[in-house]
Amino acid sequence: MDIHFGHYRLKRAKRQLLGPDGPVELPARCFDILGTLLNKAESVVGKTELFDSVWPDMVVGDNTLQVQVSALRKALDPGMIKTVHGRGYKYAGPRPVEVDTDDFDGSELHGSLTTDIRPADRKTTIAVLSFSNMSGDPDQEYFSDGITEDIITELSRYRPLAVVSRHSSACFKGTTVDIKEIGKRLGAHYVVEGSVRKIGASVRITAQLIEAATARHVWAERYDRMARDLFAVHDELVRRLVSAIVGQVEQHTETRAKTKPTESLDAYDLWLRAMHGSDVWTLDGNAACERLLEEAINKDPMFARAHASLAFCHIRTSQMSPGSPNIRKIEEAALRSAEQAVRLDAAEARAHHALGWSHLYLGEFERARSRFAISASLNPNDASLCIDRALALAFLGEQDAADEAAEIAAILHPLGGDWFSAVRAIVHVTAKRYDAAEECFALAPKTWPDILAFHAANLTYLGDRRRASELMRQALERFDLLWCGSAPMQYEDFISWFFHVNMFQRPVDREHVDAGLPKADPIAAARHDAQG
Repeated sequence: MDIHFGHYRLKRAKRQLLGPDGPVELPARCFDILGTLLNKAESVVGKTELFDSVWPDMVVGDNTLQVQVSALRKALDPGMIKTVHGRGYKYAGPRPVEVDTDDFDGSELHGSLTTDIRPADRKTTIAVLSFSNMSGDPDQEYFSDGITEDIITELSRYRPLAVVSRHSSACFKGTTVDIKEIGKRLGAHYVVEGSVRKIGASVRITAQLIEAATARHVWAERYDRMARDLFAVHDELVRRLVSAIVGQVEQHTETRAKTKPTESLDAYDLWLRAMHGSDVWTLDGNAACERLLEEAINKDPMFARAHASLAFCHIRTSQMSPGSPNIRKIEEAALRSAEQAVRLDAAEARAHHALGWSHLYLGEFERARSRFAISASLNPNDASLCIDRALALAFLGEQDAADEAAEIAAILHPLGGDWFSAVRAIVHVTAKRYDAAEECFALAPKTWPDILAFHAANLTYLGDRRRASELMRQALERFDLLWCGSAPMQYEDFISWFFHVNMFQRPVDREHVDAGLPKADPIAAARHDAQG
């Protein structure tokens, strides 16, 4: 098995490290140190253990280890290898994931990160200024600096954003230079600034997003926590901040892009317009998104995220075309688009996410599992990917991981809307938590047939068979509106579609949901009601 971490892939069998610019020159001892640290990524690895692992049956000094670690640090992104004084060393980068050696070849990483997401000169740049320590206690400076560094690190995972390095933005700490000047000197479109203040037993963290060119405030938020809980909720705070910042940048950029005349839109603007319409779950609306994305790709074939988005469009088309003879071809087109996205940019989390779903729809469960793991390691703080991953993990039978992903998504996006509620409901149904599922179904959309069917199954297990049959009747009515088959739709057609778009890997999970679906002849009942 290889190890994928951040922008890198450790090919253990070939003793090769692939990075943003292709193969990384790495001395043999550095390779062994990196492998040892990655194998114990959650732990501090002591010097004695490193000596035993890297230099077995040899006596070497601390200085030799320090030289090798220093060389390793220079080969990797900053901050990936951490010194824990008095104890040893720890890997501190994105979560490493074991992937099949043959899952994809090295060409996916080789050269992929040197090709910017297009248009490169239009990538939105953001600078995070050092958060001010407003506590009046210089000893608390470390915490405000830590918050700043963590936000920069997490923002850097969002490939459509270019993030100014911490060292550059820290130059303005304690100065009175205005935002316009900071934006100009750092080349930033947006600036994030904030503060940390202790108020009695509580701590208040404020953050605001500012458009650099105009110095206008785009967004501001305040977070209050008890001081004793601060470190326990530190990761949650950073995730919420980052998710909110990214969402506001994308929304603000999209709004500005839509004010431009159509004839002047470039590939990025076309992608933004497609994303703006991606929530319209109709065949016509989805076809419009596909056309925009295809035009964006025609303008710039190297735009990885457009290929990933097109893959999702193809998947939606297959979902909304039950009975069509072209479904398999559509899903294969989704796979090709997703594979191209990964080839163009192996560090784009959404590309791996799209490829995961493409594999899932084709029944390639282990390949799907690997892609979702890579996507999560590249960007664990994208709320949309997180909630979609929760659904995928439920289909893959990984209930605990699905629960965790759904909870993280709720932290990242507390007002996630009806789709977030629907996914959490489905996760609960598969785990046989019917009361919890019912609470979520109350907030889920009432128009999509498979969600209505899941709700019907849940009500069956709660003993409310009358409401279950009514919801199943509604599900079939909705499904009939989508039906593209040449013959009239039958109940078996719905079941076949339902378990194709909700592709459970484990038979026991499928059987559990199937047993809850009302089995009386709801189609005949629905047609009788319509006639009478």
